[in-house]
Amino acid sequence: MIEDADLSLRERTLYEKLHASHGDITIASLCAQYILKKGWHTLSFLRRGSIPIQQTAFTTTMIVAYARPFAGGRGKSINFPERLLQYDDKETAFHERLLKLRNQEYAHTDASTISVRPLKGNLITSIQSLRDLCFSPAELRLFLAMTSGLSRRIQLRLEEIRLSGS
Repeated sequence: MIEDADLSLRERTLYEKLHASHGDITIASLCAQYILKKGWHTLSFLRRGSIPIQQTAFTTTMIVAYARPFAGGRGKSINFPERLLQYDDKETAFHERLLKLRNQEYAHTDASTISVRPLKGNLITSIQSLRDLCFSPAELRLFLAMTSGLSRRIQLRLEEIRLSGS
């Protein structure tokens, strides 16, 4: 017989938040693995064919999926438990960089990150800086280590919550 765990509203809300967060972290990690496997460590506009759009899509997804658990959500307002991060200084700096990228470049249009020069000519009317990003192999390996540990800690916390309702 299938029976729901007897959880308080807060515990159930946290469980749902962590379950969704685990899925997002997994997607971000899979994107990083794919970028690393493909060797996409230079700016995408330097590549040919459909690779630039693929690299942009995987990089964007990696950043947005990773940052989603830490962004304020709509509806059920429960924050991601900071104690699950457990990052060292280098990891914390990379975490903060990813959140800043998500907030300024990928999820919102921050005018401070856009550079465009309007021109007087008829043929070329403006010059815009490209929004292009790549991560080094070392950064991707750091990210994979971060997300692996975080994923494990989320799973342990999910199990603690689930068992508390038994």
